[in-house]
Amino acid sequence: MSAHRFATAALLLSVAACSSKPAPTFEPLKLADGRVIPAQTLSRGHAVYTHYCASCHGEQGDGQGPAGRGMRPVPRSFRQGLFKFGGVAAGELPTDDALKRTLRRGLHGTPMFAWDVPDSDQDAVIQYLKTFSPRWKDEPPGQPLSPTPDPWKGREPEAVERGRVVYHVAGAGNAGCASCHVAYLPRAELAALMEKALGRKVDLSKVDPYTSQPRDSEHAVAVDAKGEPTQTAKVLPPDFLFHPLRTVWPEGDTVEGAPYTAERQREDLYRVIAAGVGGAAMPTWKGAIPEENLWALAYYVQSLVRLQDTDEARALKERLRTSSAVQ
Repeated sequence: MSAHRFATAALLLSVAACSSKPAPTFEPLKLADGRVIPAQTLSRGHAVYTHYCASCHGEQGDGQGPAGRGMRPVPRSFRQGLFKFGGVAAGELPTDDALKRTLRRGLHGTPMFAWDVPDSDQDAVIQYLKTFSPRWKDEPPGQPLSPTPDPWKGREPEAVERGRVVYHVAGAGNAGCASCHVAYLPRAELAALMEKALGRKVDLSKVDPYTSQPRDSEHAVAVDAKGEPTQTAKVLPPDFLFHPLRTVWPEGDTVEGAPYTAERQREDLYRVIAAGVGGAAMPTWKGAIPEENLWALAYYVQSLVRLQDTDEARALKERLRTSSAVQ
């Protein structure tokens, strides 16, 4: 047994020994995809969850753990069976691989750390999470939406230019992301780009493309005695120049023990854009727009992420504010 595994096992045994509650017993869990999770796996998963997860996510998996109170974003309620980054179409149950990715990496800009625990503990706790929501007994996980080959490889300037159109224009194979996030073009340039893409003028005189509004989500911030949501949160779509993205790290960081390259970052952006964000207003774009436009969006958003917290980003914001004020 490695030193790390020994330390983890010793710590879990210590937690179990100090707990005043008897360890629960489990029956095998039959999932809708046909798998049967053995009782001993659930028991192991319960021990791992109690040690690593319950303080924030709550013993009952309702997101109401004592350390999670006051956190923003609030810890996930596993009782809802809703997951933001499931690697499948938004709203479907996630794959085990996607859940493991979140465990291994954590969520950037949140209190959800990357947990360096043995693979067997990761597997066990992921199966245990499925005891909290009946959805796992009724629905199989969605089909994984893995990245396709990058059609813009070696042509980054072209991809960014295409992505700029896909981001700002709605319809005609474009996503129109700016309608929920914010626009990154001065008003006159935005109007000209829309006219060129759509073949008609668009009246922007009565809209504010530079201020995003909080959107409804299904994520619980308060629950009743049964763990059912009594209040849900509104979510502000991220401004890519300033807000950290949950599943994207700065280029050059080390993620999962390997250099986080530009290519890895684009793939992560593609994955979220393609799948959408479960429980939030971000829809699934896979199949809704051409695949090359999905990849172009990843390139364009990456170009914005690279500007985060720079003088260039602040100068662009000032240009946008001025452009809005003079209309």
